[in-house]
Amino acid sequence: MSPYAVPLLATLGGAAFAFCLGRFLGRGRVTAEGDYGSQALSIIGAVLLSSFILLTGFQVAGSWSALSTARSGTYDEARALTDTYWAAGGLAAADRTTVRGLLRRYTADVRTAEFPELRHGRTSPATWQALDRVRGAVRGAVAVRPDQQAAKTAAQSALATVYETRTDRAAAAKAGIPRIIWLAMVVSGSFLVAFPAVLGLTATPRHLVALCFAAAAVAFAISLTAQLNHPFREPFGVGRTAFVFAETRFGQMDAPQR
Repeated sequence: MSPYAVPLLATLGGAAFAFCLGRFLGRGRVTAEGDYGSQALSIIGAVLLSSFILLTGFQVAGSWSALSTARSGTYDEARALTDTYWAAGGLAAADRTTVRGLLRRYTADVRTAEFPELRHGRTSPATWQALDRVRGAVRGAVAVRPDQQAAKTAAQSALATVYETRTDRAAAAKAGIPRIIWLAMVVSGSFLVAFPAVLGLTATPRHLVALCFAAAAVAFAISLTAQLNHPFREPFGVGRTAFVFAETRFGQMDAPQR
């Protein structure tokens, strides 16, 4: 069975239930004010508005939370990179130079080559290979003295955190709102805007201004949800600041101690 079958059947069932109630229990008697069921129409309008707010509210909140998590993950990855870089300082001179050089290369690749790929929901295979080269260099480092063994262990531990946070970043880049939710938001928003006109809204300038404002608010809410749906796309997407910070820390650790 299609994963969309259940919500589709539930939607059709709700519409059929409402039609039956309205057809067999509704009244056609004109009220004293000359309106047909104004109270019922007000309730329907309120339900439409509440449904749209419920859909967009949850999606905006969820997307904003995912965006914050993705941004925090980049800083966790950058911090793990600096921890690895620091731990590599305790390795033998040749290994220290090799590992730190590869860490710089990987960080630069993430900043320059991978972030454009993240905006399209994917990571860079070449950058994965650059990180694998770092792991291979750390694993192959010679650790004869106890301090070198401790430095190697610390570097491997920090590098494991880099892999973990990088995997989370790759998952965040591919995540998004299901299409059925987009369809529900567009349909509910469109009918919410069309509801007054369907009921015969008087086309006075004041009424039209109010309707245009409501439509603008609905369109803005949907477009905001769409922009927040991709944590690595502009204008709200996660930037490269964390990796620029990591490269700054690399330079500080390379600087001679006073």
